[in-house]
Amino acid sequence: MKTKAFTLFILLSITLLTLSCGKNSSGKGKSSVPAVTVQSQHLSDKSGFTMSNGDRCTIVAEATIDYPVKAGKDMAIDSLQRLFAAYVLESGDSLSLSEAMKQVVSNSMHQYDFMVEPISEDEKMEVQEAEAATLKYATSTRISPIYNKNGVVTFERVDVVKKNDKVTSVTHRYYSFDVETQSFIDLNRLFRDDAMADVCQLLKQQLLAQNNATGNEQLNDLGYFNVENISVSRNFYFDDEGVTWSYLPNELAVEAVGEPRIFIKYGDLDACKCDDSLIDRLK
Repeated sequence: MKTKAFTLFILLSITLLTLSCGKNSSGKGKSSVPAVTVQSQHLSDKSGFTMSNGDRCTIVAEATIDYPVKAGKDMAIDSLQRLFAAYVLESGDSLSLSEAMKQVVSNSMHQYDFMVEPISEDEKMEVQEAEAATLKYATSTRISPIYNKNGVVTFERVDVVKKNDKVTSVTHRYYSFDVETQSFIDLNRLFRDDAMADVCQLLKQQLLAQNNATGNEQLNDLGYFNVENISVSRNFYFDDEGVTWSYLPNELAVEAVGEPRIFIKYGDLDACKCDDSLIDRLK
């Protein structure tokens, strides 16, 4: 009886070990551990201006920014933070991360300089204390990670502009970084140069499929234009299944269409990969 029990124990142990090895093998190179740890910073500013016709206007800008503070195990974060500031925050090399985050709000405020002139401090207080200004422009920026594993982090930057509380503009931009090599992920980390035309063709085919269209004429009727010259945009992001390209308003379609997105599975991109393509780590 003891022999049978011992034999059963051995068989069960072998089975569990085999299943464990199988799971490890199928998930080789993939990890659900966050590539970076982030902290959030909220900034805002407000100003009053007078229009050339005498009407008053308030300008409000705010930003909520999730920025990297820790990368992997005992990895330096300085290089990644500089890349984050340069690409996501669109700052110069001379600015610190803190200064770069403040500049996001400052740049939002200054985009209206061409149409209004600053008023005096007394008038500014009157505008701020008024129950309702004649015009109100509000810009908000939200930056957060939407993919954060397998040694890769993708930050999404959403900029929203409102006029008198009505949304007039929304843009989504994406920036991906290889945390292991502390580098920005550009197209050359994914595809061969001679395969870009093939990726373009995949984008065209998928755009047709997503819109149940049989040709460019039907896409034109839906508000798309210049589809024949579609480019492999740098504005892309990753998920567990594939790569999604996002196109800004008026870049691929009229503004009413919004921001077209084209999703392609990792497997469909295999023939276009460069040597040591990052796709192999993600799929």
